[in-house]
Amino acid sequence: MVDASVFMATREKAAALAGVAPSRLDYWANTGLLEPSVNDRLTPGRVIRLYSFTELLAVLIVAEMRGRGVSLQHIRTVVDRVRARGVENPLTEVRYAIVGRSLYLQDEQGEWEDGHHPGQGVIPEVLDLRPLQAKISDASRRPKSAFGQIERRRGALGSQPVLSGTRIPVTTVRRYLDAGYSAAEVIEEFPLLELADVEAARAFAV
Repeated sequence: MVDASVFMATREKAAALAGVAPSRLDYWANTGLLEPSVNDRLTPGRVIRLYSFTELLAVLIVAEMRGRGVSLQHIRTVVDRVRARGVENPLTEVRYAIVGRSLYLQDEQGEWEDGHHPGQGVIPEVLDLRPLQAKISDASRRPKSAFGQIERRRGALGSQPVLSGTRIPVTTVRRYLDAGYSAAEVIEEFPLLELADVEAARAFAV
């Protein structure tokens, strides 16, 4: 399982995993339904959005609900109701169920409600989060072929060289090495890296 404390996904990666257009994520963020923890406007035409593990899971949950025919307005109504109870991350902290095209939540007494009518009797089809969590974990793994490789991606971090499959600049790793950090200590600071990555950064001519 991916370490949720260090995981961050770009807007593009989040959209690809959810199977929606990046503009759809922008709409969800701009309307307050799903706002990423990193949401910085660098220029009028450039916004940087990064999603934590929990935020990305919420994106996948909404995409799954939409795929099952639940309207965005209905999702928003239920989410707003849960937020009003003081729940910080309603989409991942509360138990939901889907019945037809309706979305239900389970209250503290175990009753199911649709956001408007508490106490309704339903036989819910509970959304299983395990496949969604596994999807995020699988996407966060780097292929072994990327270990020890350095690449430049146009538009990514100013096109500076990064360790393949990450957004970690080679210069950052070199600064740690020049400061006396061992390879093991560098990997402890950057859990995505392997020994081959550190050695590639050490040998890279910057």
